[in-house]
Amino acid sequence: MPQPLSRVTPEAGIVVIGNAGDRVLARHPDLAVLAIEAIASWSNVESFMLGLFVELFGGHNSLATEVFLSLDGQAAKSAAINVAAASVLKDRDAELRVLRAILAIAKTNEKDRNKLAHWTWGDSPNLPDAVLLVDPRTTVHELDRSYVYVYRAQDFIAITQANDRLCGYGLSFRLILRGHMANRDGSLLAELAAEQEIQERLR
Repeated sequence: MPQPLSRVTPEAGIVVIGNAGDRVLARHPDLAVLAIEAIASWSNVESFMLGLFVELFGGHNSLATEVFLSLDGQAAKSAAINVAAASVLKDRDAELRVLRAILAIAKTNEKDRNKLAHWTWGDSPNLPDAVLLVDPRTTVHELDRSYVYVYRAQDFIAITQANDRLCGYGLSFRLILRGHMANRDGSLLAELAAEQEIQERLR
């Protein structure tokens, strides 16, 4: 998990943040690849959520696809899935609870993706194995290092892995919706419900 610069190395020397024309990632090509993979992994999540929405409407449906893609922002898309699920799964409470847990995980993961996509990038010569990200809203005045976060390779890898797991949950849930034999006797649903990330959100 990324840590504040003030905690990692409060005495860090020159910190370059958000200078136009400065190519932070060009100085850290290995981290650049991992960062792009982390961002790209979120597009897989968006794809599974589209598939889930269409599945709730009974399968391949171009109108459902167009409606979902017209929604602005992930919050609206998650809300649309919730509304559709509440209707389709109204007599299947266990499935609905697991789906809502999966959507809650998606909401958490989206925050990590948004930081990569919307925060300001920088680096410091004191941290050659890291890049820095800061919420641009906190840079209006003097830079507060407690709001500058240090990202190393493992932080980007963890984001990608979290999104990969989430896509796996989504695939399993779509099989449940289809009545796939993998879920005979509710075994696949039970496996999903037993996942720690999902369990934590079922309480």
